[in-house]
Amino acid sequence: MDVRSFMRPLLASAFSASLAACSAHSGIAPSFVPAQSQHFSSLESQQSSIVTPPPNCKNQTTTSTHSAVTDTLLTTGGHACIPGFGGLGGSIAYPGANPSVNLHLISSTTNYNSKLPSLGPGTPIFYLQIATKAATTFASSTAAGGGLTGASIAPGSQYTIYGQAVVGGFTFVLTPCYTKAVTGTHGGVIRGMGTLLKGLNVPSAATGVIEVYPGKSATGAC
Repeated sequence: MDVRSFMRPLLASAFSASLAACSAHSGIAPSFVPAQSQHFSSLESQQSSIVTPPPNCKNQTTTSTHSAVTDTLLTTGGHACIPGFGGLGGSIAYPGANPSVNLHLISSTTNYNSKLPSLGPGTPIFYLQIATKAATTFASSTAAGGGLTGASIAPGSQYTIYGQAVVGGFTFVLTPCYTKAVTGTHGGVIRGMGTLLKGLNVPSAATGVIEVYPGKSATGAC
């Protein structure tokens, strides 16, 4: 009998047993590397789906209850930065303001001072207080783009925007409108907040608030 032929299966069996013993001793299973690759691939997929919050406005101030910033309304119209708060922010597209005036904006997700009105049904997801420093008149068309954005806004869902202004001690309720949120870089985007200002004549310094409610509760689209 050929000794080499006899020894080959024995050596192969011993080598396989040695590999198994080595794996058991080191705690490394043969499928360890592929499983690790799948784990990292899963992590990368999860990280790529993470939505970052919108950036804060330049020079905004932030407290535990609200944030604020001062912007300048242009005669040509444009986008005023919405102070970032509670994961929400973005910009409000507004009509041209003649003359150009300063606009103070305060963002909050609650009625933090217990002085904000309840303009729609239920509870707003966002309050945007606004104040002009002088008289101005808004044009009849609003700039495109912009919007309130954040991960908590659901793309495809309906939202309704309500507004109220106080001028010279008199309160004016603005016509509400509804809109459907779209997908943006920082989550869902609710556009149309600035449409409430179209054609509005502000004869003196004024204050107001714009509130965003979930669902469709107005008859007109923004």
